[in-house]
Amino acid sequence: MNPVITLLSDWHLRDPYVAMLKGSLLQTLPNAQIIDITHYVDKFNILQTALLMKSCYSAFPDGSIHLILTNMSLNSTFSPVMLNHNGHYFIGEDNGVFHLMFGQEVALKGLQLSDNKENTLSQIIQWLQLITTDSLNKNNTQTYLNFKRMFVQESEYISENQQIEGNIVYIDAFNNAITDIPVKMFEEKGQQRPFTATIHSKGVWKMNRYFQHYESADDEMYLCSNALGFLEVASYQADVAILADLEPGDKIIIQFE
Repeated sequence: MNPVITLLSDWHLRDPYVAMLKGSLLQTLPNAQIIDITHYVDKFNILQTALLMKSCYSAFPDGSIHLILTNMSLNSTFSPVMLNHNGHYFIGEDNGVFHLMFGQEVALKGLQLSDNKENTLSQIIQWLQLITTDSLNKNNTQTYLNFKRMFVQESEYISENQQIEGNIVYIDAFNNAITDIPVKMFEEKGQQRPFTATIHSKGVWKMNRYFQHYESADDEMYLCSNALGFLEVASYQADVAILADLEPGDKIIIQFE
């Protein structure tokens, strides 16, 4: 079996830890395809982690194994949880990320190792061995139901005010600002009506244009569809997040006419 294993973390790449993890995985599964989703999540940011993983895991083949490593040290004694969702396996610490990813969709049901005295890295490797050899059973795992719940102010459409309220949650490598407002919500609720989007950061920024793709219109800010399925604040070949001093947590309000 040549399993697909993805990695998502806040570890960055300055230190050797990502490479050391990959080496350990390849010693156990030499034929594995190890794919980095990103290692540049903001430190300890569980909300970013959940949004990125939930948005992109379906791009991988069924049966893929996704390691969620944000806010996790492999040289620790955390006992990772394994969750099987939509034909994919997710392994990570229960720090609220699973509830943010899937808690609103289903009643979460995961597994932990029955014998979890090893350090976190050893437990992750044991999970990979059990999954890839189809050896999951009641003798080596136990049901895990008490998932940590995290509540954040998600984007919402307020019908009486004809507006969508959301937040910037991630700044990508091109310094575009990705929001938590789904493109589907924006298009369905807006129905191509004129709008004004206002961002409250250290200043107040307004825009009134939306493109389905990144456009070379001019150097002004606009909204566009991001590959993750969320609205993105962009400006052609400009570091919009730097120029407008945008940060994760800044509020965005879209008012339709």
